[in-house]
Amino acid sequence: MKEGGIGKGMGCSSVLMLPVVLFLVIIPFFMLKTVWLYITEGRFANAIFTLVCTCLLLCAYYGGFVLLRKFMGRDKKTKNAKPRDPNAVQLYTTRGNIVLNNPFRGVFVLGAAGSGKSESVGVPLLGQFIEHNYAGIVYDFKFPTLANDVEAFVKAKSARLRHFYLDFNNPLRSYRVNPLNPKYLPNTSYAREYAQAIVANLLKESIKKPDFWTRSATDLLTACIWYLREERPDICDLPHVFAMITSNDVDLLNLLQTNTQTAQMTMSIYNAMQRKADGQVSGVIGTLQGAIAQLNTPELMYIFSGDDFSLNVNDPQNPIVLTVGSYPTLTQTFAPLCSLVITVATKLMNQPAKAPSFVLLDEAPTIFVPNLEVLPNTGRSNKVATVLMCQDLAQLTDGYGREKADVLFASCNTHFYGRVASSVTADILSKQFGKTDKVYTTASEGGKGLQGFIMPHKTKSETVQERDVMKSATFLQMGVGEFAGIAVESNVTQFRRKFLQANRPAAQPLSTPPASRYVSLSDYYQTVRNDIDQLLG
Repeated sequence: MKEGGIGKGMGCSSVLMLPVVLFLVIIPFFMLKTVWLYITEGRFANAIFTLVCTCLLLCAYYGGFVLLRKFMGRDKKTKNAKPRDPNAVQLYTTRGNIVLNNPFRGVFVLGAAGSGKSESVGVPLLGQFIEHNYAGIVYDFKFPTLANDVEAFVKAKSARLRHFYLDFNNPLRSYRVNPLNPKYLPNTSYAREYAQAIVANLLKESIKKPDFWTRSATDLLTACIWYLREERPDICDLPHVFAMITSNDVDLLNLLQTNTQTAQMTMSIYNAMQRKADGQVSGVIGTLQGAIAQLNTPELMYIFSGDDFSLNVNDPQNPIVLTVGSYPTLTQTFAPLCSLVITVATKLMNQPAKAPSFVLLDEAPTIFVPNLEVLPNTGRSNKVATVLMCQDLAQLTDGYGREKADVLFASCNTHFYGRVASSVTADILSKQFGKTDKVYTTASEGGKGLQGFIMPHKTKSETVQERDVMKSATFLQMGVGEFAGIAVESNVTQFRRKFLQANRPAAQPLSTPPASRYVSLSDYYQTVRNDIDQLLG
């Protein structure tokens, strides 16, 4: 099997071990017998001399074995391979490095909680990307865990990159960004996709089974975004859009009819209102208003009140790394906001003539990013490296639906599999490695009567059977930091290794965002409300 594969061969040390064992067993036996003979004869000086010589001889032989083993390069597989591409990244293991010469073909990392996904694969990749001056987006599920790593790597390894972060739990300690800035909305298709990012994360059931209500809610949200983009670009941002949605439904629909494009988007809802179909209208608007209410708070809306940085993260003239922070206990609340920012940024990233970049999503299934399954395939030509991390395939299916989950799994070419807790997932992972032919030898003796006893007839038979290269049970028993996987454009094709943790630079405090120009968050919130009340008349 090729070096770096899963199989293990016999090296020169295994051959040298045989005479060592024989020497350590046979020679001491005879020497000790001689020592005992000297003792029984009363020749104690000879006995001591023989014993000392035996010990020295054993030490000399063992020392020679160690030197010979080192000279012959006992374990060639610990030698590190050299990258073939300037964009290549490396991961280090106890058996040498694994080089991904083309990280833009997508990386999928799977492992249960505590398997070492972040420490063994995620953070090392993050360090490599930043060392190569890749711009990028990081979804930090346990903010500020990865944000701290990004800050340390940027300050220690890159003079070109700057780091910005969004902390939805502490808005006054967060940078601000406006993902609905008119410059990010060249046409209505962009507005619809951004609206879908919000609605899909607010109403999770719409991901798998979109119905009339969720489609109409997406249309209404798209119309509000586009109306502000066309009629009031100075206040085209998420707080003002949410303020429109939470206004009087009749006034809102009448306002949207004054713009040709937004009138078409809301035609079905407006006609229902004209027909006095109050149940249908209130069903659509009420569904959206109720979902948005949990987000439309002064604290969260303040983060979207300005632009401290651009979401054009891989601008060759101004590359940045953006960390979008979430919290495990508030994932559902923050998911629509995180998804909106990531959706806008990835659409801007995945374009020609941009700087090399990466998208690293820790616990990717906890947010729904529209058309994420397209990014690993289309991003390759635009030098966007996609790294998706999750705990189990069932989690991915739950977050994206069966079809999109299958596409996401298949679109990433390089896979890392750690310990999993599901036997169903373990079976799927086992099939990824295929089967191999194994030869089994059976020996038997035959013969009849005295002749068979004196001259037995020996037979040997061989059978070839297919066996899994990696058994399902293996994935249920892996240790922390141990991963098996499949790599493309690498020095290895299949592997199972213990990965080393990232060599982190000294910790650095997160940079401080600009001070707020508002006296309080409620002042800004009231200003937004007044703007929309004026707009509605």
